[in-house]
Amino acid sequence: MALRDDLIQLTCDLVAIPSVTDDATGRAAVIDYIERFCRDLPDVHVARHESNGFPSLVAAFDDRRHKTLVLNAHVDVVPARPDQFEPAVRNGRIYGRGAQDMKGAAAALLALLKAVAASNRRPDVAWQFVTDEEIGGEHGVGFLLKQGYTADFFLAGEPTDLAIVDRAKGILWVTVTQQGDPAHGSRPWDGRNPIVPIADGLRRVLERYPIPDAPVWRTTVTPSAFHSGDAHNRVPADALLKLDIRRVPDDDPDAIMALLRACFPGADVSAQQCGSALKTAQDDPYVQRLAAACEAVTGQPVSFRGEHFGSDARFYSEAGVPAVCFGPHGAGLHSHEEWVSIESLELFYHVLERLIESLEAV
Repeated sequence: MALRDDLIQLTCDLVAIPSVTDDATGRAAVIDYIERFCRDLPDVHVARHESNGFPSLVAAFDDRRHKTLVLNAHVDVVPARPDQFEPAVRNGRIYGRGAQDMKGAAAALLALLKAVAASNRRPDVAWQFVTDEEIGGEHGVGFLLKQGYTADFFLAGEPTDLAIVDRAKGILWVTVTQQGDPAHGSRPWDGRNPIVPIADGLRRVLERYPIPDAPVWRTTVTPSAFHSGDAHNRVPADALLKLDIRRVPDDDPDAIMALLRACFPGADVSAQQCGSALKTAQDDPYVQRLAAACEAVTGQPVSFRGEHFGSDARFYSEAGVPAVCFGPHGAGLHSHEEWVSIESLELFYHVLERLIESLEAV
């Protein structure tokens, strides 16, 4: 029961820290907690970094920046009600903001680091903790990679129900701005209404990328915001449309942008964020070691799947490093009822433990 108790306590401690991504105080507090934990462990080398106000931490058994394996967890969370930062344990679950995404996995990584340190084994593994995954990861994993924290294999403990996510969609956030000529609403002929071409262009975009009514592995375009004008009786001066595009790895972002510009002629079409897609071969030797570890622990065939949201794994994948997401079971991602399964955290811990042992045996 010692492991289970540790996992519960660590997860609850982390959940209780309101480390919302846009809160500098919370971001610092959660890394402070992790740093104190790591510095109390024997022979653990701790390196704390910061980029644009976003702290991150790397723990390992030496100061070399290249490792065979990097285990990663983001400890920033999306906003929540105050009561969600008061963790609750019931019916084999831990409830609270970030329990599933992904402080439960972070707790398992810390517990594993503690166990490895106590065993006097010194594997070629690094533990990464970052605070900006929810807004793209450029100042967390993206920054660490540029600082030389490379690897042969990268694993992000995102919640995957113990499936191996070997591919994920890339992010393309686009803003379309259409200019018009304002006029009185009773005299539309005196102006040029920017809403009309925006609406026509959106119709053409959705003809090419229809909104699905069920999960589908193809590029999707979601109209996420629209703004135009501030009065009922005026032809507006401009109109702004935001699009949340999630592209499969085989779709080129430049080709998507070219299509959008063709659909919105005369408008300014600009990308605010273009995140790479994740694509890792299932037959990669490191992926197969993870699959074997998972099957040995769970007694079930491992499943592979694609994911619709992005993660920090994309940075290593883009750099040519095999990278996957693999994490515990839970539900309520970003919702009012977020939870992680305690039993799943234990299984996740043991899979990573076995993975590290298999790498040490090479």
